Amino acid sequence: MITPYFRRETIGNCTLYLADCRSVLPDVEIDAVVTDPPFGIGYRSNYATDELWKAGRRIAGDECTALRDQVLAYFATKPCLVFGSWKAARPAGTRQILIWDKGGALGMGALDIPWKPDHEEIYVLGKGFIGRRDSGSVLKCPPVQSMAKNGRLHPNQKPVRLLRELVRKVPGTVFDPFMGVGSTGVACVELGRPFVGVEVEERFFDIACERIREASRQGDLLNEIVEPTADEGDELAKSGAA
Repeated sequence: MITPYFRRETIGNCTLYLADCRSVLPDVEIDAVVTDPPFGIGYRSNYATDELWKAGRRIAGDECTALRDQVLAYFATKPCLVFGSWKAARPAGTRQILIWDKGGALGMGALDIPWKPDHEEIYVLGKGFIGRRDSGSVLKCPPVQSMAKNGRLHPNQKPVRLLRELVRKVPGTVFDPFMGVGSTGVACVELGRPFVGVEVEERFFDIACERIREASRQGDLLNEIVEPTADEGDELAKSGAA
């Protein structure tokens, strides 16, 4: 039995759940999925300096692709953009593969191979995509660095800039059932899009809430337009600045 959600946060037009995502699937009304799920490759971080990951260094549900596939099957008719790895089977119904070119090699990979890994796959599923048709399927964007001053808050954190590109290609309310520290939500806030996100680990959920809350505050500041009073408008017209 799957435990119902533990917490729910509403931040602007974003709804966030601390839960196993399978417990909220029947209750969410969404138009598209943009997510970075467990790949099904038994990932284990080797970064001993990663404080958030020292406790286990494993991703829940990453033993196989069953969790990913169960969630995607629920939204089979909707446009979905899903990060993944060539090390695991592609999701059923994959129509195209995009390549995220990270530009520089971030991970070590197998040390006996003379090339470092520098890309990830993004699977295109479902129908209903929007936006201009771009000429290529390679998306170039630097990753979030691990040791930088404003480095990763999650071992597999995706850059907001890349997620903005993806969100622009799907309609309506965006759903991320494996939201981690909320980068997809931040991208949605910056684009003025409704967002529903779910994260099962409380430490990452709390970070996601704060990041999305901060993005909403920044958006409110940018959208504040102070209209001149009638007297101020007259003065601007007289000065030729109006």
